[in-house]
Amino acid sequence: MVSLKARLLHHYELNEADLASFCLPPTLDSIPKIDDDLAVKMARDRIEEAIAHQEKILIYGDYDCDGVMATSILSYCFRKKSYPAATFIPSRYIDGYGLTMENAKRIATAGYSLVILVDNGVSCLEPISFFLSKGIQTIIIDHHELPSSLPPSYALIHPDTLRYGSYPVSAGYLSFLFSMVLLKKADPYLLILGALSTVSDLMPIRSHNREILRLALDALNHGHFPTIEALTETTLFDEDVLGMEIIPQINAVGRMVEDHGVNQLVRYFADPENPKGPQIASLMRSVNEERKALSKAAFEMVQVEEGQPGIFVLGTLKEGLNGLLANRLLQQYNKPVIVLSPSSSDPSAYVGSLRCRQGFDFPSFASFASSLLLRSGGHGFAGGFSLKKEKLAQFEAKFQEYAALHPLQEEGEEDIPLSLSEVTFASYELIRSFGPFGFGWKAPRFVIAHLPTDSFQYTRDESHLSTPLGYGVRLLGFHQSKANILPLGRANLHGRFHLRLWQGKEQLEFRIDKID
Repeated sequence: MVSLKARLLHHYELNEADLASFCLPPTLDSIPKIDDDLAVKMARDRIEEAIAHQEKILIYGDYDCDGVMATSILSYCFRKKSYPAATFIPSRYIDGYGLTMENAKRIATAGYSLVILVDNGVSCLEPISFFLSKGIQTIIIDHHELPSSLPPSYALIHPDTLRYGSYPVSAGYLSFLFSMVLLKKADPYLLILGALSTVSDLMPIRSHNREILRLALDALNHGHFPTIEALTETTLFDEDVLGMEIIPQINAVGRMVEDHGVNQLVRYFADPENPKGPQIASLMRSVNEERKALSKAAFEMVQVEEGQPGIFVLGTLKEGLNGLLANRLLQQYNKPVIVLSPSSSDPSAYVGSLRCRQGFDFPSFASFASSLLLRSGGHGFAGGFSLKKEKLAQFEAKFQEYAALHPLQEEGEEDIPLSLSEVTFASYELIRSFGPFGFGWKAPRFVIAHLPTDSFQYTRDESHLSTPLGYGVRLLGFHQSKANILPLGRANLHGRFHLRLWQGKEQLEFRIDKID
């Protein structure tokens, strides 16, 4: 068997020079700046003018992690400038996504003369036109697809207008870039917020997205950032800690809380010295626990109808949880999934989320079913929509028809051969040199072949495989019971490496997700 390094290089289609570049220390110089862009300069100058003339400024964001991070980054910048810019995150349940006409009228009445829209704005033609008629100027920092008719904003900062590289970026990433223009320096804390938004919005972990994540992990593991540290018990940060522990807590508030409580999160992240910080962190943790319990219960109640090309679920979940349930069903059954629930704002309508994979395209499906929809929005593999209740049967038929014509493509994953003797800390360090991992750059999965099953050890109740290999290394298979494994005689273990801290010591686990 060739070396593990050679196997990894082949898996990722890299050469030694690529790996050497990957292993260089992360640097801000590898992140393209936007200082010279005309729209960026116009936005900076307009903000400085507004501050000089004591104008009322509002930062208007979005309720997901990306929107919260982008709003917090700009709010933090104004705090650094000792200027009281107001912030507002709309409620998913009261306001819906983006700047609505109702909120635009309230903002005009409140006397704001400059509104900065982050993680929304490019599709807000009517309310921004209304602002212009009232003498209110807008700056848009957004990354969503540009419509054919752009709103009349004073300045638009968008990856397409910036011609910003080959990979999409999040609104939080853009806001971090703009923060360097406003503050004339890079603030490590704002860089971390930008990296959180990059991971949360499933941006491909390639090129500049990879670099901001590397920089953020380096800062977190060598610095002190209380607002982030309060959301996890670990002191060892990697992309899994961000994506599986911290980001779900941030997203849970926007998904679960039906009033405007999500605005507390901006006060938390924009002001690390907020005396209510511990209380807000506790809120995020508790809401996320409730979210997990509701999602788990809903998943266990779903009965998937055999023989249908797609999974169609009508339930009573909070509409903010529809996408989570749809994604979990997609992972379990590998079929396109729609989950609907009654609309909180319109008793005559349903609100739904769709999740899919290669082969089924959400924008194309939305166009196919457009005559039945009130609204829709999303990208290739995920989207949201609403429809009148009387259209439900027709809509389900359309969905199943489209799903039959567009089956999901099988996701092949090449497992890298691994020997038992290679499950070591040295192998883990080599693997990490190819990271960080995430969307578009998955962590490698390995297979350890033909192990005798009578050599394995288990937890006391024999329901989980747990075999120590010595020196703080362990084979770990949750819900892999002795009763199911022992009769195999010999088994192939498929899984990934995972490093964790336990009682102050590093432990390396080969976490098994499949045994055959």
